[in-house]
Amino acid sequence: MAVATAELVLDVSAELPFEERSVVAASVHLPDPGRGAPRAVLICWPGGSYPRAYWDMHIPGHPGYSFAEHMTAKGFVVVAADHLGVGASSKPADGDRVDFETMSDAAGSFVAKVRSMLADGSPDLGGRPLPSVPVIGVGHSLGACLTVVTQARHRCYDAVALLGFTHGSKEVAVTAVGAAEDEPIVDEEELRQAAIEQARAFFGDSWDDVYGLAPREPNHGWLYRPDVPAAVIAADDATVARWPRQAYVEALLQGHSVPFAAEVDCSVFLGFGDHDIPPLPHADIAYYSRSRDVTLYVLRDSAHCHNFAATRAELWDRIGVWAAEQAGEPDAG
Repeated sequence: MAVATAELVLDVSAELPFEERSVVAASVHLPDPGRGAPRAVLICWPGGSYPRAYWDMHIPGHPGYSFAEHMTAKGFVVVAADHLGVGASSKPADGDRVDFETMSDAAGSFVAKVRSMLADGSPDLGGRPLPSVPVIGVGHSLGACLTVVTQARHRCYDAVALLGFTHGSKEVAVTAVGAAEDEPIVDEEELRQAAIEQARAFFGDSWDDVYGLAPREPNHGWLYRPDVPAAVIAADDATVARWPRQAYVEALLQGHSVPFAAEVDCSVFLGFGDHDIPPLPHADIAYYSRSRDVTLYVLRDSAHCHNFAATRAELWDRIGVWAAEQAGEPDAG
Protein backbone atom coordinates (compact mmCIF):
# COMPACT_ATOMS: atom_id res chain seq x y z
CA MET A 1 0.00 0.00 0.00
CA ALA A 2 1.38 3.42 -0.98
CA VAL A 3 1.62 6.31 1.46
CA ALA A 4 0.05 9.68 0.67
CA THR A 5 1.23 11.41 -2.48
CA ALA A 6 3.41 14.48 -2.04
CA GLU A 7 3.70 17.42 -4.43
CA LEU A 8 7.24 18.30 -5.47
CA VAL A 9 8.05 21.61 -7.21
CA LEU A 10 11.73 22.17 -7.97
CA ASP A 11 13.34 25.33 -9.35
CA VAL A 12 15.31 24.59 -12.54
CA SER A 13 15.84 28.21 -13.58
CA ALA A 14 19.63 28.14 -13.31
CA GLU A 15 19.92 25.69 -16.21
CA LEU A 16 17.59 27.58 -18.55
CA PRO A 17 17.90 30.70 -20.74
CA PHE A 18 14.59 32.26 -19.70
CA GLU A 19 14.31 35.47 -17.71
CA GLU A 20 11.43 34.25 -15.58
CA ARG A 21 11.61 31.61 -12.83
CA SER A 22 11.06 28.08 -14.13
CA VAL A 23 9.96 25.05 -12.13
CA VAL A 24 9.25 21.39 -12.80
CA ALA A 25 6.29 19.97 -10.88
CA ALA A 26 5.84 16.33 -9.94
CA SER A 27 3.86 13.96 -7.74
CA VAL A 28 5.84 11.66 -5.45
CA HIS A 29 4.33 8.23 -4.74
CA LEU A 30 6.09 6.35 -1.93
CA PRO A 31 5.93 2.65 -1.09
CA ASP A 32 4.93 1.38 2.33
CA PRO A 33 7.94 2.23 4.56
CA GLY A 34 7.37 -1.01 6.46
CA ARG A 35 8.79 -3.06 3.61
CA GLY A 36 12.24 -1.48 3.87
CA ALA A 37 14.27 0.80 1.63
CA PRO A 38 12.87 1.50 -1.85
CA ARG A 39 14.26 -0.70 -4.61
CA ALA A 40 14.66 2.17 -7.08
CA VAL A 41 13.25 5.58 -7.94
CA LEU A 42 11.27 5.73 -11.19
CA ILE A 43 11.06 9.25 -12.62
CA CYS A 44 8.20 9.07 -15.10
CA TRP A 45 7.51 11.46 -18.00
CA PRO A 46 4.27 11.41 -20.04
CA GLY A 47 3.89 11.56 -23.80
CA GLY A 48 2.50 14.26 -26.07
CA SER A 49 -0.83 15.80 -25.00
CA TYR A 50 -0.48 14.16 -21.56
CA PRO A 51 0.32 15.58 -18.14
CA ARG A 52 1.73 13.39 -15.36
CA ALA A 53 -1.78 12.04 -14.70
CA TYR A 54 -1.00 9.35 -17.30
CA TRP A 55 0.95 7.52 -14.58
CA ASP A 56 -1.78 7.66 -11.90
CA MET A 57 -5.25 7.26 -13.39
CA HIS A 58 -8.15 6.60 -11.00
CA ILE A 59 -11.38 5.95 -12.90
CA PRO A 60 -14.67 5.34 -11.03
CA GLY A 61 -15.85 1.79 -11.59
CA HIS A 62 -12.61 0.84 -13.36
CA PRO A 63 -9.83 0.09 -10.86
CA GLY A 64 -6.26 -0.85 -11.65
CA TYR A 65 -5.20 1.89 -14.08
CA SER A 66 -2.55 3.51 -11.87
CA PHE A 67 1.03 2.66 -12.81
CA ALA A 68 2.16 4.54 -9.69
CA GLU A 69 -0.05 2.48 -7.39
CA HIS A 70 1.07 -0.78 -9.00
CA MET A 71 4.77 0.03 -8.76
CA THR A 72 4.76 1.43 -5.23
CA ALA A 73 3.16 -1.85 -4.14
CA LYS A 74 6.30 -3.51 -5.51
CA GLY A 75 8.59 -1.27 -3.45
CA PHE A 76 9.48 1.45 -5.96
CA VAL A 77 9.29 5.20 -5.50
CA VAL A 78 7.39 6.73 -8.44
CA VAL A 79 7.96 10.38 -9.27
CA ALA A 80 5.48 11.40 -11.99
CA ALA A 81 6.65 14.68 -13.50
CA ASP A 82 5.29 17.31 -15.86
CA HIS A 83 7.74 18.36 -18.56
CA LEU A 84 8.76 22.00 -18.79
CA GLY A 85 5.91 23.69 -20.65
CA VAL A 86 3.34 21.06 -19.62
CA GLY A 87 0.79 20.73 -16.80
CA ALA A 88 1.80 22.39 -13.53
CA SER A 89 5.39 23.01 -14.67
CA SER A 90 6.37 26.45 -15.92
CA LYS A 91 5.39 27.65 -19.39
CA PRO A 92 8.01 30.25 -20.35
CA ALA A 93 6.72 33.24 -22.29
CA ASP A 94 9.07 32.47 -25.18
CA GLY A 95 7.27 29.23 -25.92
CA ASP A 96 9.13 28.37 -29.10
CA ARG A 97 12.33 28.08 -27.08
CA VAL A 98 10.72 25.29 -25.10
CA ASP A 99 12.19 22.52 -27.22
CA PHE A 100 14.32 19.39 -26.85
CA GLU A 101 17.26 21.43 -25.55
CA THR A 102 15.50 23.40 -22.83
CA MET A 103 13.08 20.61 -21.88
CA SER A 104 15.95 18.15 -21.45
CA ASP A 105 17.97 20.74 -19.52
CA ALA A 106 15.02 21.23 -17.18
CA ALA A 107 14.61 17.47 -16.76
CA GLY A 108 18.33 16.98 -16.13
CA SER A 109 18.30 19.68 -13.46
CA PHE A 110 15.19 18.17 -11.88
CA VAL A 111 16.79 14.70 -11.69
CA ALA A 112 20.00 16.14 -10.21
CA LYS A 113 17.97 17.85 -7.49
CA VAL A 114 16.03 14.65 -6.78
CA ARG A 115 19.33 12.78 -6.38
CA SER A 116 20.54 15.39 -3.92
CA MET A 117 17.29 15.11 -1.95
CA LEU A 118 17.63 11.32 -1.87
CA ALA A 119 21.17 11.59 -0.52
CA ASP A 120 20.02 14.04 2.17
CA GLY A 121 17.04 11.94 3.25
CA SER A 122 14.41 14.51 2.24
CA PRO A 123 11.01 13.91 3.90
CA ASP A 124 9.39 14.43 0.48
CA LEU A 125 11.18 11.29 -0.72
CA GLY A 126 10.68 9.07 2.29
CA GLY A 127 12.86 10.67 4.93
CA ARG A 128 15.80 8.25 4.86
CA PRO A 129 19.17 8.87 3.15
CA LEU A 130 19.33 6.87 -0.09
CA PRO A 131 22.58 7.93 -1.76
CA SER A 132 22.95 4.75 -3.83
CA VAL A 133 19.38 3.84 -4.82
CA PRO A 134 19.11 3.58 -8.64
CA VAL A 135 17.33 6.45 -10.36
CA ILE A 136 15.60 5.26 -13.51
CA GLY A 137 14.06 7.43 -16.21
CA VAL A 138 10.74 6.17 -17.58
CA GLY A 139 9.10 7.84 -20.55
CA HIS A 140 6.11 7.16 -22.76
CA SER A 141 5.94 8.18 -26.43
CA LEU A 142 7.23 11.76 -26.82
CA GLY A 143 8.19 11.56 -23.15
CA ALA A 144 10.39 8.58 -24.01
CA CYS A 145 12.02 10.58 -26.80
CA LEU A 146 12.75 13.40 -24.35
CA THR A 147 14.12 10.87 -21.85
CA VAL A 148 16.56 9.70 -24.55
CA VAL A 149 17.63 13.29 -25.24
CA THR A 150 18.02 14.02 -21.52
CA GLN A 151 20.15 10.92 -20.92
CA ALA A 152 22.31 11.60 -23.97
CA ARG A 153 22.98 15.20 -22.91
CA HIS A 154 23.14 14.84 -19.11
CA ARG A 155 23.77 11.17 -18.18
CA CYS A 156 21.47 11.70 -15.18
CA TYR A 157 19.83 8.25 -14.99
CA ASP A 158 21.24 4.88 -14.02
CA ALA A 159 18.98 3.24 -16.62
CA VAL A 160 16.07 4.24 -18.87
CA ALA A 161 12.76 2.58 -19.76
CA LEU A 162 11.46 3.88 -23.08
CA LEU A 163 7.87 3.04 -23.96
CA GLY A 164 6.18 3.50 -27.30
CA PHE A 165 8.71 5.74 -29.06
CA THR A 166 10.38 4.64 -32.28
CA HIS A 167 13.21 6.44 -34.03
CA GLY A 168 11.89 5.33 -37.41
CA SER A 169 12.88 2.93 -40.16
CA LYS A 170 16.30 1.42 -40.82
CA GLU A 171 16.65 3.92 -43.66
CA VAL A 172 16.36 6.75 -41.13
CA ALA A 173 19.16 5.21 -39.09
CA VAL A 174 21.45 4.98 -42.11
CA THR A 175 20.73 8.56 -43.15
CA ALA A 176 21.21 10.04 -39.67
CA VAL A 177 24.27 8.04 -38.61
CA GLY A 178 26.16 8.20 -41.89
CA ALA A 179 24.90 7.59 -45.42
CA ALA A 180 27.02 6.25 -48.24
CA GLU A 181 28.53 8.82 -50.59
CA ASP A 182 26.39 7.76 -53.53
CA GLU A 183 23.12 8.17 -51.62
CA PRO A 184 21.05 11.32 -52.18
CA ILE A 185 21.61 14.23 -49.80
CA VAL A 186 18.68 14.78 -47.45
CA ASP A 187 17.14 18.25 -47.67
CA GLU A 188 17.03 19.21 -43.97
CA GLU A 189 14.74 22.19 -44.53
CA GLU A 190 12.31 20.00 -46.44
CA LEU A 191 12.30 17.49 -43.58
CA ARG A 192 11.68 20.24 -41.04
CA GLN A 193 8.78 21.64 -43.04
CA ALA A 194 7.28 18.16 -43.22
CA ALA A 195 7.62 17.83 -39.44
CA ILE A 196 5.96 21.21 -38.92
CA GLU A 197 3.03 20.19 -41.09
CA GLN A 198 2.64 16.93 -39.17
CA ALA A 199 2.73 18.82 -35.87
CA ARG A 200 0.15 21.30 -37.18
CA ALA A 201 -2.13 18.39 -37.98
CA PHE A 202 -1.97 17.23 -34.36
CA PHE A 203 -2.67 20.68 -32.91
CA GLY A 204 -5.25 21.89 -35.43
CA ASP A 205 -6.67 25.28 -34.56
CA SER A 206 -4.48 25.64 -31.46
CA TRP A 207 -1.18 25.60 -33.40
CA ASP A 208 -0.83 29.39 -33.16
CA ASP A 209 -1.15 29.23 -29.37
CA VAL A 210 2.45 27.91 -29.17
CA TYR A 211 1.35 25.80 -26.19
CA GLY A 212 -1.30 23.88 -28.05
CA LEU A 213 -3.96 21.29 -27.29
CA ALA A 214 -3.74 18.16 -29.44
CA PRO A 215 -7.19 16.53 -29.21
CA ARG A 216 -7.15 12.77 -28.71
CA GLU A 217 -10.44 11.89 -30.39
CA PRO A 218 -9.03 11.75 -33.96
CA ASN A 219 -6.34 9.35 -32.75
CA HIS A 220 -8.38 6.88 -30.71
CA GLY A 221 -7.83 4.17 -33.33
CA TRP A 222 -4.10 3.88 -32.65
CA LEU A 223 -4.09 4.91 -29.00
CA TYR A 224 -6.41 2.14 -27.72
CA ARG A 225 -7.47 -1.37 -28.68
CA PRO A 226 -11.21 -1.99 -29.22
CA ASP A 227 -11.58 -3.66 -25.81
CA VAL A 228 -10.67 -0.53 -23.81
CA PRO A 229 -13.90 0.60 -22.05
CA ALA A 230 -15.50 3.80 -23.32
CA ALA A 231 -15.50 5.22 -19.79
CA VAL A 232 -11.73 4.72 -19.57
CA ILE A 233 -11.17 6.46 -22.90
CA ALA A 234 -13.42 9.34 -21.81
CA ALA A 235 -11.48 9.71 -18.55
CA ASP A 236 -8.23 9.72 -20.49
CA ASP A 237 -9.52 12.32 -22.96
CA ALA A 238 -10.38 14.57 -20.03
CA THR A 239 -6.71 14.78 -19.02
CA VAL A 240 -5.50 16.37 -22.28
CA ALA A 241 -2.90 19.07 -21.58
CA ARG A 242 -1.24 21.85 -23.52
CA TRP A 243 2.21 21.06 -24.93
CA PRO A 244 4.92 23.26 -26.47
CA ARG A 245 4.64 22.84 -30.22
CA GLN A 246 8.40 22.72 -30.89
CA ALA A 247 8.65 19.43 -28.97
CA TYR A 248 6.25 17.87 -31.48
CA VAL A 249 8.19 19.29 -34.42
CA GLU A 250 11.50 17.86 -33.20
CA ALA A 251 9.98 14.48 -32.34
CA LEU A 252 8.47 14.25 -35.83
CA LEU A 253 11.64 15.46 -37.59
CA GLN A 254 12.98 12.45 -39.46
CA GLY A 255 16.26 11.20 -38.01
CA HIS A 256 16.53 13.97 -35.41
CA SER A 257 16.37 11.71 -32.36
CA VAL A 258 18.72 9.03 -33.74
CA PRO A 259 22.08 10.59 -32.73
CA PHE A 260 20.79 11.00 -29.17
CA ALA A 261 19.90 7.30 -28.97
CA ALA A 262 23.42 6.45 -30.10
CA GLU A 263 24.80 8.36 -27.10
CA VAL A 264 22.83 6.39 -24.49
CA ASP A 265 25.27 4.00 -22.82
CA CYS A 266 23.23 2.81 -19.82
CA SER A 267 20.85 -0.15 -19.64
CA VAL A 268 17.76 0.36 -21.81
CA PHE A 269 14.28 -1.17 -21.59
CA LEU A 270 12.21 -0.80 -24.75
CA GLY A 271 8.48 -1.41 -24.45
CA PHE A 272 5.91 -1.46 -27.26
CA GLY A 273 2.39 -2.71 -27.77
CA ASP A 274 1.82 -5.35 -30.42
CA HIS A 275 -0.45 -2.83 -32.19
CA ASP A 276 1.82 0.15 -31.55
CA ILE A 277 3.39 2.68 -33.94
CA PRO A 278 6.42 0.72 -35.26
CA PRO A 279 5.63 -2.26 -37.52
CA LEU A 280 8.92 -3.88 -36.45
CA PRO A 281 9.67 -2.89 -32.84
CA HIS A 282 12.70 -5.20 -32.78
CA ALA A 283 14.46 -2.86 -35.21
CA ASP A 284 14.68 -0.13 -32.56
CA ILE A 285 17.25 -2.12 -30.60
CA ALA A 286 19.91 -1.18 -33.15
CA TYR A 287 19.65 2.54 -32.35
CA TYR A 288 21.13 2.03 -28.87
CA SER A 289 24.53 0.94 -30.15
CA ARG A 290 26.48 2.07 -27.06
CA SER A 291 24.30 0.27 -24.56
CA ARG A 292 25.53 -3.17 -23.53
CA ASP A 293 22.12 -4.16 -22.17
CA VAL A 294 18.98 -3.54 -24.24
CA THR A 295 15.79 -5.34 -23.22
CA LEU A 296 12.78 -5.45 -25.56
CA TYR A 297 9.25 -6.28 -24.41
CA VAL A 298 6.24 -6.32 -26.74
CA LEU A 299 2.96 -6.18 -24.82
CA ARG A 300 0.21 -8.37 -26.23
CA ASP A 301 -3.18 -6.88 -27.10
CA SER A 302 -1.99 -3.31 -26.66
CA ALA A 303 -2.06 -0.22 -28.83
CA HIS A 304 0.07 2.87 -28.19
CA CYS A 305 -1.28 3.84 -24.76
CA HIS A 306 -0.09 0.77 -22.86
CA ASN A 307 -1.39 1.99 -19.50
CA PHE A 308 -4.97 1.54 -20.74
CA ALA A 309 -4.55 -1.91 -22.27
CA ALA A 310 -6.29 -4.84 -20.61
CA THR A 311 -2.83 -6.44 -20.37
CA ARG A 312 -1.14 -3.34 -18.85
CA ALA A 313 -0.10 -5.09 -15.61
CA GLU A 314 2.02 -7.53 -17.63
CA LEU A 315 4.14 -4.64 -18.89
CA TRP A 316 4.28 -3.02 -15.45
CA ASP A 317 5.41 -6.30 -13.90
CA ARG A 318 8.09 -6.74 -16.57
CA ILE A 319 9.36 -3.21 -15.92
CA GLY A 320 9.46 -4.09 -12.21
CA VAL A 321 11.61 -7.17 -12.87
CA TRP A 322 13.97 -5.16 -15.06
CA ALA A 323 14.14 -2.22 -12.61
CA ALA A 324 14.95 -4.58 -9.74
CA GLU A 325 17.81 -5.99 -11.80
CA GLN A 326 19.22 -2.46 -12.08
CA ALA A 327 19.27 -2.43 -8.28
CA GLY A 328 21.18 -5.73 -8.21
CA GLU A 329 18.18 -7.86 -7.30
CA PRO A 330 17.37 -11.10 -9.12
CA ASP A 331 13.73 -10.10 -9.69
CA ALA A 332 11.03 -7.65 -8.64
CA GLY A 333 9.23 -10.01 -6.26
